[in-house]
This record gives sequence, structure tokens and C-alpha cells, in this order.
Amino acid sequence: MTLITGVFDRVIQSTAFPYISLGESTISDWSSKTTTGKQANISLHIWSREGGRKQAITIMERVYTILQDTHPEVSGHTVVLLRFADSRVELMNDGCTYKATIIFKSIVEQTS
Repeated sequence: MTLITGVFDRVIQSTAFPYISLGESTISDWSSKTTTGKQANISLHIWSREGGRKQAITIMERVYTILQDTHPEVSGHTVVLLRFADSRVELMNDGCTYKATIIFKSIVEQTS
């Protein structure tokens, strides 16, 4: 994705904008009598300092297009669902950095 400088789990201070960082996640049991599974809500944060909200929203829309209803490979699991759940854009206290957050709901079943 050429819109960003990278996707990071741990962002160092000198990271060039715009970029995506892995955000909060929550995981809960989604098991049944016959299947072991988990539901996860996964947040991605898009950080931008250009063009007001427009750049952050453009990147967020691209992330949505890439991830919505995909079934990525996860070792030892089957992805049953990966679907958009929520999003928001906010101006940070510095007055020039925008943070767009996009949240996806994921349901996975254990295969092994």
C-alpha cells in the first residue's frame, strides 16, 4: 500500500507520517459443542499530518477495501469472518495530527 510508510506494532518517534499502528484488541470465547473458536475485535490506527482529515480517511477507506470480508491465513485456525465494525477520526491535542481508527470483528475457529 503506497499510501503509507509502513504498518507498525511499535512505533518509534522518528517514524515518518502517514503510517498505521496496531491498536487495541479484545478476544473472547466463541466456542460451541463441536468447535473451539474465538472472536476478536482488532483496531488499526492511521496517523496523518497532511490535508486535514482527508488523507487519514483515504487511507482508512483503502484499509477497509483490503480487509473487508477477506479470509486471511492464520496458522492452526480458519478465519470464519473478518468484517468492519466501527471507525472514527479525531484531531490530536497537537492540533496537526489526525488519528483515524478502524475496527474489524474477526471470528476464527481452531483447526488443529
